[in-house]
Amino acid sequence: MDKNGITRREALVALGTGMAAAGMSSPALAADDSSLEAASEALRRALQEGDGKVLTALLHDHMTYSHSDGRVWTKEVLLSTVAGKQRYLSVATSEQSVDVVGEVGIVRHIYDVVNNDEKKSRSHLKVLLCWVRAGQGWQLLARSGTTIPT
Repeated sequence: MDKNGITRREALVALGTGMAAAGMSSPALAADDSSLEAASEALRRALQEGDGKVLTALLHDHMTYSHSDGRVWTKEVLLSTVAGKQRYLSVATSEQSVDVVGEVGIVRHIYDVVNNDEKKSRSHLKVLLCWVRAGQGWQLLARSGTTIPT
């Protein structure tokens, strides 16, 4: 919550609603889809490889990373948990959609993850990524994962 009593979620909803109402999407922004897809792929690889340098660059300082079990990580927690470690044996994406509206990018896809735990457990998730334009690239502002029943 910021000093005005607004949560990040409320701010994102208001931003998205205002941009949609203003008609800020444009065919000219379609070219941004490929750069956003590249950022999402770089995130997938960095999570799988535990690449802290890439994660540091891709994650917004105010990032919130919500897990399907309700845990929420900040940028600092994600980096301390993933960077330099092989937390995931594999992370694969499918059924991806990408939408850019002004300075905001939304990526939805399915994550199939093999976790590097004692049981080599698997996760099958629907994931929503909210990105913001940062200079010439993108930074992840929010991530939410929901378990898909098998």
